[in-house]
Amino acid sequence: MELSQYGELFLSESREHVSTINHLLLSLEADPGSRQVVEGVFRAVHTIKGMSATMGYRSVADLSHEMENLLDRIRHGKAQASVETIDLLFAACDALEKAIELAVEETGEEPRLEGLLTRLRAAAGEDATFDIFAPQVDLGPALSAGADEVEEGALRVRVQVAKEALLPGVRAFMALKRARELGEVSGVEPGEAALNEPDFDGGVRFVLRTDADAATVREALLAVGEVGTVEVAEHRPGEQAGGDAAAEGAGEDGRVAAGAAGRARHIRVDLRRLDALMNQVGELVIARDRLRRLVSYETPELTETVDQASRLIGELQDEIMRARLAPVSQVFDRFPRLVRDAARALGKKVDFVIEGKEIELDRSMLDEIGDPLVHLLRNSLDHGIEAPAERRAHGKPETGTLRLSASRERSRIIIRVEDDGRGIQRERVLAKAVQNGLVSRDEAPGLPDEEVYRLLTRPGFSTAETVTDVSGRGVGLDVVATRVRALGGMLEIFSEPGRGTSMTLQLPQTLAIVRALLVRQSDETYALPLTHVGETVHLLADEVGTVKGRTVAFLRDEVIPLLALRQILSNGRGQGTGDRGQRNGAKRHAVILEVGEQRIGLEVDALMGQQEIVVKQFDATADTLRLFSGATILSDGRPALILDAGSVLAAANG
Repeated sequence: MELSQYGELFLSESREHVSTINHLLLSLEADPGSRQVVEGVFRAVHTIKGMSATMGYRSVADLSHEMENLLDRIRHGKAQASVETIDLLFAACDALEKAIELAVEETGEEPRLEGLLTRLRAAAGEDATFDIFAPQVDLGPALSAGADEVEEGALRVRVQVAKEALLPGVRAFMALKRARELGEVSGVEPGEAALNEPDFDGGVRFVLRTDADAATVREALLAVGEVGTVEVAEHRPGEQAGGDAAAEGAGEDGRVAAGAAGRARHIRVDLRRLDALMNQVGELVIARDRLRRLVSYETPELTETVDQASRLIGELQDEIMRARLAPVSQVFDRFPRLVRDAARALGKKVDFVIEGKEIELDRSMLDEIGDPLVHLLRNSLDHGIEAPAERRAHGKPETGTLRLSASRERSRIIIRVEDDGRGIQRERVLAKAVQNGLVSRDEAPGLPDEEVYRLLTRPGFSTAETVTDVSGRGVGLDVVATRVRALGGMLEIFSEPGRGTSMTLQLPQTLAIVRALLVRQSDETYALPLTHVGETVHLLADEVGTVKGRTVAFLRDEVIPLLALRQILSNGRGQGTGDRGQRNGAKRHAVILEVGEQRIGLEVDALMGQQEIVVKQFDATADTLRLFSGATILSDGRPALILDAGSVLAAANG
């Protein structure tokens, strides 16, 4: 078994520990006297140290050791968790993350850690340098220790991997490798080949001939990480490696250990495998729909078989889609540290609140929303929340509140960034828009708030007067709006002067397979995701009229703007509906789209029913209207474009 193949596993687990360290350091900053928090940081750093030493990642092991030394002094009351010390630990955590990335990439590039290591030693009150791979370290003798040198000392060792370990075989192999660094290993039970078997229970026994004492051996093996217990005893000549340890394991504890592997509920799967599975299921869904069309006039037996296959494909689709879901906490957990650093850089006090971390989203979506959310958070910190003095002058508490929340509404996921800051300054936005030629000086005062907020999503629009490390580089909310639109979602902005701003992302739960309403316009078929479809209607002549020069539909007691898909497609604007329906007096087919708080009607030639569609990548040409979020293949094999409701509304408003 080669350790190099477990680099990705090391990277994944180390990232989780680094995230834990960041969160706990934030807690320590709020409560410097918490021994429990210090212990938590110490354990996370200690685990990274053990894993990196086993993998041979020297720079990671050295840095984590120096962090561990400082944390050890803090937890024993020999050093204080001062502001300077916590800042130093944050800097060390950042360096640790970079060192881990470089180590796994194996490019040969070494991080520059000398200055940081010196600062950590000074903070811990140490002057001596440390080499985790040197013979004098308390991990036992040097790597060159051989059988001739250590023949006299022999220990029986039993290692039991922790029950929660996702890959017990890897952990057991790491423990064996660490033991070989201490001396000569023999009599391994079960054999190393068995460590890869799915029924491996996480227990391994062996004889270790070493100069190290039992306590040193135990400490070194526990440092591997995710090791539950290590039992070390003197080895008697002629005794099997398992010995008493095997007998002890035969009791209740042994039965528990043997059942641990059977109870393992989670495994790590490469996301590319899930992507490939989803693509194949998507093709199955298309084939299923075509089969349904083909067997409509065949024998009942064939129809029944196709229905059964369709049901099984649907169940398979649901299971794979659920397997791709992950809680938004995997993205949200990155942000407390970001908010803390940005607030300090701006000289502001902020209480950062996260809600709805358990809401699940397709993993491919999670990978895409991180950057837009970073931009929204920084925007709120820089432009929204005021400095303490300004907040005091307006009767507000010095500490502002920044809230990041996730919730589910029907089939949509709502992610919202809210602050209690100064709100969007309408006059300032309009002045910049007039300066940039986006609106005229005459029409600016009459623009509704929604139109003013939409100006913020124009490319390059920014009201920042100075460039900072947080924002103000001419990269406005257009980056966020464009990315969200590409995900089949939309960005909504609401603000109240003096009270704060709310920016909302409405996203589909998954991008892979969605249920859509098919509509026909002329000779083409288009798909509208049901996420934004409120209802479908057939409008009579007296249910259509004109208000302020714009065509509207009178639906029950509501007046709804009515847009013609035909006209939007022809010129990118939806003013009016043409005269085709008015001339012949026929019923008009319309889809009522719900985009945030707005409802609009979209007139089409025909409604063709609902269908599950597989969303395909859509690379639009330069002259293509910005109305489409993707493409799909219909059950008859023809392609169809997927209309984006938010873009349709934007085109209608012109």
